[in-house]
Amino acid sequence: MTNLRQGSRGPEVKRLQRELNSQLFPRPNLVDDGIFGGNTRRAVLAFQRQSGIQVDGIVGPETRATLGLPNVGTPFTHRVRLYFRGLSLTNVRFSTIFSSTQMVYAQYGIQIVFGSGMSLGLSESEAKRFEQLDGSCAWKISSGEYAQLQRLGPTVPANAIIVYFIDRFSQALNGCGGHLPNRPACIVARAGTQWCAAHEVGHVLLTSNFSPVHINDTSNLMHPVDIARSATPGLTQAQVTRIKSSPLCTPI
Repeated sequence: MTNLRQGSRGPEVKRLQRELNSQLFPRPNLVDDGIFGGNTRRAVLAFQRQSGIQVDGIVGPETRATLGLPNVGTPFTHRVRLYFRGLSLTNVRFSTIFSSTQMVYAQYGIQIVFGSGMSLGLSESEAKRFEQLDGSCAWKISSGEYAQLQRLGPTVPANAIIVYFIDRFSQALNGCGGHLPNRPACIVARAGTQWCAAHEVGHVLLTSNFSPVHINDTSNLMHPVDIARSATPGLTQAQVTRIKSSPLCTPI
């Protein structure tokens, strides 16, 4: 994939300039002339700083994903909307978690959209009760602390996924993709890597009926262990096909 940098020209640069004008504050008021000059580079640097991603003035996969731009040659054909609910801060910056999730799915023309983010605003005693989530992660959640957690907060559109951030699980895991009936959701622990949310969202999209549930290949997003990676993990064609058939992954 070709990165955009100072000196680049063309319609991709024009789209970049329009997105920077829309998303960067204060507004850079760039002329969308399709020429990546000094003003555009300064706007890219400012956007990268605000987003907490690598600051290099180059529009590569991470910056594209954070701006919601598709990869060159892989236009967005589907969209997944995520709503975030926090009971705990995460060890990895949220901006990194979100852009990493975007990068994974953008490889396959799937746009990850930010619905909203909010703290659940629990009282001190309520927050203490959910500091450690006890019980077992199961595909279908119906009772216990997992169910109590997933009933918190306002409802979201039926075709969206809620991502809950908690401090820790009593089990030795960093995430769980099980959820209440008709309330698609997943849970991620404070210690989760930058890829953990993308993995648990993958479970929700693939559903419990997809086999194999996990793949023992560290380059695949659905590897069973939440491990740090230097490269963006991928998906098999079977996984992509199943995800795109989910009612939570809507055609654009």
